Amino acid sequence: MIINYIWFCLIVSNRLYPTWEQLKDAHNPLTPGEEALLSYLDKYLPKDSNWTKDKPLSAYRGWLIFAQPFLNGSRPDIIIFHPFVGVVIYEVKDWDLNLYSREKDANGRWGKLYGRNGSSSYQVKSPIKQVNHYKEKIIGQLVPAIGERMDKDKKAFGLIKTALYFHKSPEWKAEELFVNPEKDSSYLPILGSDSLMPGNLEKVVPDVNYSNSYFWDIAWNEELLFWFNPPFHYIEQGGPLTLKGNQEKLAMPAVGHHRARGVAGSGKTQALAYRAANLASSGLNVLIISFNITLWHYIKDMIARAPFKFKWDKITFSHFHGFCKDKLNEFGEEWPRSPEPTVFEFPFEYENAIENFFKATVPNSVRQAVAGGDYDKYDAILIDEGQDYHVEWYGMLNELFLTKRDELLVVCDKKQNIYDREMDWIDKRVTRQGLEKFVSPFIDLTVSYRMPQKVAELSNEFSELFNLNQDIKLSKIDILPVLLHSQHIVWLNIRDSEWQDMVYHAFRRLKKAQYSPSDIILLLPSHKHGQDCINLFKEKGIEVNHVFEDNSEARYHPHKKAFWMGDSRLKMSTIHSFKGWELLNIVLYIPLGIPDNPKKLDAIVYTAITRTKENLIVLNSNQRYVGFGEKFPKKWNEQDV
Repeated sequence: MIINYIWFCLIVSNRLYPTWEQLKDAHNPLTPGEEALLSYLDKYLPKDSNWTKDKPLSAYRGWLIFAQPFLNGSRPDIIIFHPFVGVVIYEVKDWDLNLYSREKDANGRWGKLYGRNGSSSYQVKSPIKQVNHYKEKIIGQLVPAIGERMDKDKKAFGLIKTALYFHKSPEWKAEELFVNPEKDSSYLPILGSDSLMPGNLEKVVPDVNYSNSYFWDIAWNEELLFWFNPPFHYIEQGGPLTLKGNQEKLAMPAVGHHRARGVAGSGKTQALAYRAANLASSGLNVLIISFNITLWHYIKDMIARAPFKFKWDKITFSHFHGFCKDKLNEFGEEWPRSPEPTVFEFPFEYENAIENFFKATVPNSVRQAVAGGDYDKYDAILIDEGQDYHVEWYGMLNELFLTKRDELLVVCDKKQNIYDREMDWIDKRVTRQGLEKFVSPFIDLTVSYRMPQKVAELSNEFSELFNLNQDIKLSKIDILPVLLHSQHIVWLNIRDSEWQDMVYHAFRRLKKAQYSPSDIILLLPSHKHGQDCINLFKEKGIEVNHVFEDNSEARYHPHKKAFWMGDSRLKMSTIHSFKGWELLNIVLYIPLGIPDNPKKLDAIVYTAITRTKENLIVLNSNQRYVGFGEKFPKKWNEQDV
């Protein structure tokens, strides 16, 4: 009977991805619960009878169904999507809930979930947290515009719903363990095996009777479908990636572990993107991983310009701790508990504990979670901004997530070591397990192609004067003609009390030069400075795209994930979050105080001034840099007042 139904679906279905036939041959076969829920949804969910394959899926006026979709390396069980209504993400468990129990506090609120194996019990991660992880990934990382809409209007919260389905237990038992009486159950349906009845579709899909949503923006559809059903990348005609000099060597795939280093503006990330597309075009699975949570959007845009044909689901983008979080969620494990500041007598002890938490505790938790498990590995791992990495992170990626093909590339610029990391592991000047794989010499990129002549000279002089790492030096400045129409450096030594007025004045100067706010970024030293500056510009009616968050946002990072160069608003960022990006106009504010490690500040300032493609305005309150700044112009043009 099941075979006949599947064959029927093959004939009439125009909205299940992959098809039933493809699912039968999939590497990860459907569980009985996934197959049952998929069959129910495909049989009863409204379809668009007028849709044909020559039309885009983004215009489909019915419910699309995605089984184990890619979702940038994560694999939710089932997602359904109506391009004019919203999304539901299903977590499917083939659990016998008689073997599970839940703690409750004195007020009857949820507590920890436990499973039982014979006479022993063990803690289990709540499937609610697992399915919410996918929602957070969509609204924060993948399509951040949805998250921003939810932030602005709480009524839009239900645009993306989550649901749990327990295939081996009745609905009442599932609700007993997972329904929260304090929340609207329509946002999180809890389903059992008896829920899949013909007349029960509205419980399974709360928005099934809607054909449109006031809050849904159809501009999101293409982006969502990109992640739910990754398209094939065709060679684009306009603005393809081109390579020069040693970029070609860096961009060439090669088995083994390799290192590359380059001066600012030498095209390291561009060559890495080219290499990734080349690998994917050969059918290889690639992980591109950085430290910076905001950077991967930029790398993805670079790859879109690569002259190769490939399927986008061959490339996974992540930052290191986001990757760790995905893997812990995949194996139903909680994020480890971080140190509490109150248990430390001195601030430096807490700082050291936090450093060790991210350096060692997090990757060790991933090691424990995946031990003996079956999970995705990659034919090649490409690490951008390698100077931000600890050797423990390289070790985890190397030992756990590479296939036998064993290709790994680390790209770095030691002058931008703004976290003051130990980098001997990249140099192989220390003997540690796994480092013997770095057998070939560095690929060196010494020509700057991106930065304007004046800025390249300024940054080179700065790095020499303040004795930043000189393992590799700028050999040549090769400027593209498109940059020649405007190249200004303005350096003002200012009183710290006037920094806000000066930042606003710098913004107005760039606006006077007819630059769009979207081509301007204000780089600020801390979240406190960022919040003050946001308030200033909001008072003046200027919209801002920024990375600064209050305490309530720290868990989800909505602003960091929504921060990308395609946004039309003025941009504000810390230097740390902007590292790796580039933009036409940089306004940098250097504050009064000097940290305990002035060399770290030197690396931060150097990193900031190398981010511009055309113009740089530095507002300096720090005595350390007053003398250096005196030699540079104090105003945009001589005729300016």
